[in-house]
Amino acid sequence: MLDPLTLRVAMTAVAATLLVLSYTGVYLRDRSRFAAWWSASLVAVATSTTLYLLNGSEAQSFSVPLANALGVLGAVCTWAAARSLSGRRTGWGRALIGPAATMLVTLLDHPATDTWAGGATFLAAMAAFFGLAAHAMREVRLQHRESNGRYSSASADRATTVLGVTVGALSAIYAVRTVLFVSVGPESAVFDALVGTVPITIALIVALVVVTFTMTELSQAERVFDLELRATRDSLTRLWNRPEFVRRAALRIAQRSAPTAIVVADLDHFKALNDAHGHAAGDRALAAFGSAVRHALGPRDLAGRLGGEEFALLIATSDAAAARARVEALRVEFADAGVGEDAAPTVSCGIAFASANEPLSAALQRADEAMYQAKREGRDRVVVSAGV
Repeated sequence: MLDPLTLRVAMTAVAATLLVLSYTGVYLRDRSRFAAWWSASLVAVATSTTLYLLNGSEAQSFSVPLANALGVLGAVCTWAAARSLSGRRTGWGRALIGPAATMLVTLLDHPATDTWAGGATFLAAMAAFFGLAAHAMREVRLQHRESNGRYSSASADRATTVLGVTVGALSAIYAVRTVLFVSVGPESAVFDALVGTVPITIALIVALVVVTFTMTELSQAERVFDLELRATRDSLTRLWNRPEFVRRAALRIAQRSAPTAIVVADLDHFKALNDAHGHAAGDRALAAFGSAVRHALGPRDLAGRLGGEEFALLIATSDAAAARARVEALRVEFADAGVGEDAAPTVSCGIAFASANEPLSAALQRADEAMYQAKREGRDRVVVSAGV
């Protein structure tokens, strides 16, 4: 029979070992917020478990409140780590509210004579924050599956799924602990057998190992994604480069049964802007257009820089009026954005429609011809190709 003291010592050792691996193997290499929050979680868990070893000593009056607070802090850091995968920040002020409240309740519940002081609050807080972490991981999976984002690869999707299931299981375990703590008490045989110190410590050790090594897999997926971005993105506008746009657009068109709007856009008087204000002004204009395009795109649309000041867009609609309205909105937004004190260029756009039974190059050619018609008609306008 495993005793609680031995398991707590083992858990402290495991958490400390995983902290070294996480900090040196992931955080120092990537400096990601996820790795930072998870490292903080491991520090909190290891310290909390160590403090519980002081139960029964004269230090119990302060070690129990501090251990409870640090345990909740570990769950909070897990939640913050999950939120960071969606680009959301969690400040320390917000992160410390739960642990501080847990410590206060424990201090008021006579920790010097009761090792379970503040137990209901502690267990409920653990269940709540692990539940929030599981919900945040679910949002990450859905977000990146829909947008082909950083964590949309098979390995990253598997890692986020495992993380979500693991913290969700911990939330469920602590919820059951809370219910049994309130209904039968921590001294009952049922509580001890099902969710006492021994089974919970074993579950936490397994969870720590699973999350740490899954985090390593997630870090590897991030590095692969970054390398792919460097190979497929235009660094100035952050749109797809020409080869990647053509590849993705052809695939998207083949998947649609209806025609798809293809747009060719070209900045007006771009050479004159460069000559008069320098290439830095031209770069600012290109970056501003890229920003306007990203803002105007829908989740099923695509955009790429074909080269120089010429761009291509795929708008997932077969409605000419709808496509024209979208491009007109983009044109106006770019004109309103400006490029600092430099003379802001306008943009001429041509729209054509591509079908799955023709090469994408044919639709691009028609859209290019419509764009040149817009130039001839006075620039800063949108023309829809009359061709099929």
